[in-house]
Amino acid sequence: MPTVCLSFDFDAISVWIGTFGVSTPQFVSRGEYGANVATPRILDLLEREGVQATWYIPGLDVDTYPEICKRIRDAGHEIGHHGYAHEGPTSLSEQAERDVLERGLDALDRVLGVRPAGYRSPAFDLSPNSTRLLAEYGFSYDSSMMAHDFQFYRCRTGDVVHSDRAVEFGPEVDLVEAPVTWTLDDFPFTEMVLTPQVFIPASTDVEGLAQRWLSDLDFMVEVEPDGVFTQTFHPQSIGRAARLRILERIIRRAKDHGATFSTVGAAVDTWKATH
Repeated sequence: MPTVCLSFDFDAISVWIGTFGVSTPQFVSRGEYGANVATPRILDLLEREGVQATWYIPGLDVDTYPEICKRIRDAGHEIGHHGYAHEGPTSLSEQAERDVLERGLDALDRVLGVRPAGYRSPAFDLSPNSTRLLAEYGFSYDSSMMAHDFQFYRCRTGDVVHSDRAVEFGPEVDLVEAPVTWTLDDFPFTEMVLTPQVFIPASTDVEGLAQRWLSDLDFMVEVEPDGVFTQTFHPQSIGRAARLRILERIIRRAKDHGATFSTVGAAVDTWKATH
């Protein structure tokens, strides 16, 4: 039976500070929209449809929006680690990466009383130390890499990438990967970003985007019916006005297929029981 894991990166203000390096009123207001307007709409939709999802929340946004984060928790959704201020680990020293992990863990525990089982890297990238550190800190899974589309697998540590000979793959660690892909992420296709360093033009073909997502879901059900369809949304992106209808269509298409909805953590637990 196919499984669908809807996941939401509740970046709010932190994505603009941590990834794009901007904190002007325009960008802060976009984070405010995601937290104060879009997230309640999404939570209402998930409740109406009887769907539990996974929310990856940076510590800064937990500290800034404790009440809406408590509503996410109290609705029974899984909460995962997503950095503190949406810091990408690839530019961090090992000690700095530890510090970010610990600040995020502290915020989730202090505000929500949550010890997360899962981690998703801001910007979907990991440092050479990340998987080893995640296993050390007791995480059950990561959801940042892309070596499969619809099947979980175990993470490695210590890969050595050469430019003049074969890559040396390191040993597996006790950490499951729930893979993602940029093509099933709403942010790069729906957000117009203009900063001194970055320009991302938003797609004007939102309906075409919806059809591509639905087609990927249909493909998994047909070709890998035991697979897990993990999609990444951002409240300030998918929750703006009529884009929310796309999320509603995905849920209803999955129900038409007889799919089971699951948090990522629960799907990982099921996978580990048989692998």
